[in-house]
Amino acid sequence: MSFTRSSLRYAHTNGYTGLLYTPKGDFIITCGTDGDIRHWTCISDDDPRSTCLGEFVMCIAHTGSRLLASTDRNTVHAYTFPQMDSDGILMRFTAPATCLRVCGDYTAAGSEDTTIKLLRGDNAGAEITLEGHKGPILALDMHVERRLLVSIAGDGELKVWNFETGEELKSLGGLPRSNSFESTSLFGTPSFEPQRGEQLAYCLDKEIIVLNTTNWQVSYRLQDERVSSNYSCCQFSPNGERLAAGTTSGELSIFDVQRRKALQVETAPSDCKAITCLAWNTANEDEVAFCDSTGQLGTIFAGDDEPQDDLVNGVEAEEEQDDFLGGNDYEFEQGDEDGVNEVDDGDGVSLEQLKRKVMSKATDDMDDDNASRHSMASSRTAPAAPQLKWFKQQAAFQPGATPNELEHRYLVWNDVGIVTAHTEPSGDGAIDVEFHDASVHHALHLSNNYNQHNLASLSRSALALASTDSNKLVVIALAAAGNKEWSLGLPDCESVEALAATSQLIGVATSTHFLRLFSVMGTQREVLSIPGPVVALAGHDHSLLCVYHGAGSSQTQQHLSAMLINVSGLNLRVEHFPVPLTPGRQLSWLGYTDVGSPSMADNMGLVQLYRRASNAWFPICDTMKQSSSVSNNYFIVALSEVRQIVQAVLCRGSSYPMTNPRPMVQELRMQLPLCDIEVEKSELEDTLMRASIMQVDGAEKLQKEMAIKLFALACNGECETRARELIETIACTDLLQLAVKYASKRGRIHLSDRLCELLPQLEAVQEARKQQQLLGANGIAATIVLPMVGASTSTATTPKLAPKAMELSASKRGALKRFSNSPSLFRAASSRPATPDVATAALDTQENMFGESESQQSELLPSKASVNDGSEDLQRLPLNSVNPFAMKRKLVDTGVIFGSEKLKLAKK
Repeated sequence: MSFTRSSLRYAHTNGYTGLLYTPKGDFIITCGTDGDIRHWTCISDDDPRSTCLGEFVMCIAHTGSRLLASTDRNTVHAYTFPQMDSDGILMRFTAPATCLRVCGDYTAAGSEDTTIKLLRGDNAGAEITLEGHKGPILALDMHVERRLLVSIAGDGELKVWNFETGEELKSLGGLPRSNSFESTSLFGTPSFEPQRGEQLAYCLDKEIIVLNTTNWQVSYRLQDERVSSNYSCCQFSPNGERLAAGTTSGELSIFDVQRRKALQVETAPSDCKAITCLAWNTANEDEVAFCDSTGQLGTIFAGDDEPQDDLVNGVEAEEEQDDFLGGNDYEFEQGDEDGVNEVDDGDGVSLEQLKRKVMSKATDDMDDDNASRHSMASSRTAPAAPQLKWFKQQAAFQPGATPNELEHRYLVWNDVGIVTAHTEPSGDGAIDVEFHDASVHHALHLSNNYNQHNLASLSRSALALASTDSNKLVVIALAAAGNKEWSLGLPDCESVEALAATSQLIGVATSTHFLRLFSVMGTQREVLSIPGPVVALAGHDHSLLCVYHGAGSSQTQQHLSAMLINVSGLNLRVEHFPVPLTPGRQLSWLGYTDVGSPSMADNMGLVQLYRRASNAWFPICDTMKQSSSVSNNYFIVALSEVRQIVQAVLCRGSSYPMTNPRPMVQELRMQLPLCDIEVEKSELEDTLMRASIMQVDGAEKLQKEMAIKLFALACNGECETRARELIETIACTDLLQLAVKYASKRGRIHLSDRLCELLPQLEAVQEARKQQQLLGANGIAATIVLPMVGASTSTATTPKLAPKAMELSASKRGALKRFSNSPSLFRAASSRPATPDVATAALDTQENMFGESESQQSELLPSKASVNDGSEDLQRLPLNSVNPFAMKRKLVDTGVIFGSEKLKLAKK
């Protein structure tokens, strides 16, 4: 049999990493120096549930209903599983606990203070203390039936204890020494054979030593020629048939205990470091999980059977025959049920007893087969109805806060400051408030012993505090003089579920689905009803955003809705709209940008912004794409539309940042999830779209720059239709002028002419936009139908819009007159080769381009026949390159006609 490795997964930060399987094999639970506990459904779980228990967690153990963990408080703490609610403290040490073991009703823990404590049941304080080591305890194991406990410490000794009497039975030396648990790489990790406890295995150099627990002599040694470094830990399988061991270079060995032979295991990858912990799957004994010193998690599992020779097959056949005849399934006694005593000859087996045992076994097997057939038939006739599993609705949370279970947690972290809560195991607590800008307010230190606040919201004007277990609201006005603090009590039937403070308002969402609004100084403003259970609440100036469950969850997602409240004096306006969430995700952050646009983020890092003018949500940043690992997360702090950044804290392998040391805030660049974002065209489109969606400094200038770059890119790519479409979509006359200049400079005369045709249409669009903005500012919803001039529409069927008159100063008018009357202009024009005759089509006439009527032209121009008599060829002047809106000129003997209603000069 051979074992194959899975790919490694990032679980925790660098350092000692522990793990275990739950009793039924449903979860892999890991712990590490980052203070997090993670629940993995399998090795391929991309979103393990994470719970932060403190600054670090050294070891864990599972009792079946509770999870035990050693915290940074030098205690062994109990938590309910899988809810991970605190369930008391079992043991206390003077140094961190380094190893835990649960066996039956007994719980044993070793600490860096060189002591071992043993507890039976849940009676905290009634533990037995074992003393004798002179170094930190590195690993231990128990066997309850034999009342044995074995420990390995940093003093280089292995000790065996009778844990009922506290007597030391055996002590062995020669193991590696260590002064601290953190610097240790060779843990030894003793392991009893779990079935009968007759063998004890531990690691020493490149071999596994197995002792006989009867006389404490070495029974045999296990070696693997494929490993190149020392073993760091080992573990028996639950059935005692195999033993797994890991080395300091990431190599793994699986031994067949009965054959005392190393099985084939896939070679370790280069990024796998020293193995710190091993655990067998209790539900599948062909799977072993391991962790290394870099915080990576991996598994190995049994693959195909390896080829075996005839000798090995013969040995296995003999072993199977021995198991059949003399195994545990057939135990022969001196008498049978009928009271007939069979006489055995020495070590022989009675033939009658053998026949009765075999026949009874066969009868039991036939009964089991019949029962299984009957159950299968019944299952075919009456199939069980499928049960639908609905997506779990998330409870209310506070944006910018970490979970309530943490002893040291952030109540809020936003662009104004940080509010941190500290809770001692005795129940005493304190709240620290720090401001990013010291000119707003000085730092605050508040006692939290009486009110037990676990909700907070901070703005430049107020600090609001509340608790989910009480009905009291406390607000500290930061910019007020005199009495800065006020409080009030909600009705007895209400409790606070969400809280938001702005520079003008205080919003409180209660358990009765009420949204209560207060002024900063305590005046009650409004009481609104929330259509569903509240999820989160955020605010900015005179605006509040409340997200609630708009409907029940489906099988793949929850359905959230938002209520946007705008307060202006005594007037109030509410808008309701849905909140889009990707299936399988939850809302993790809610807030406003620096200019007051509502925004949110889900638990997979997708940040979205709500634009009120469009009444739509826009995804503006995917933080996971800017992360180096799928296990990392970004804790959102604030969004800035002006600077186009997302301020966030990088959480390596966890969902929430640590309180000590406090991490640094990073700035992530906003980027829309466009297709082919690495291409230059997509990058320009991303900048253009963000400038149109968000309130950016110099947005109009930025839009023109990106648009002209996209126009140039389309021209260079021979996509003139896309270039014209871009100018028509943006509908800006200034941009049209730049585009015509660029097209003329690049020699694309046909594109330049087609762009000039868009002038009346773009002026009409701009005028319609101004009217629409004016109506929108007055609160009037209007849909304006814009007159669109098609390229193929003739002047006879579609009326044309005249452009605005060109206002020229007296000096410019005189300069232009002298330029047009210059004889050199005509000599230059006559020296050029003649252009082909241009038909007087609708698109080439001045009437179509500038909207002049035929009657107006007939008053100023001679007849078409007289023009053709004087000059049959039409020529293009250099003036086209100077003024892009000057149309095709007609050179006649009577003069030059300019395409403007107010500027008509003739050469005499």
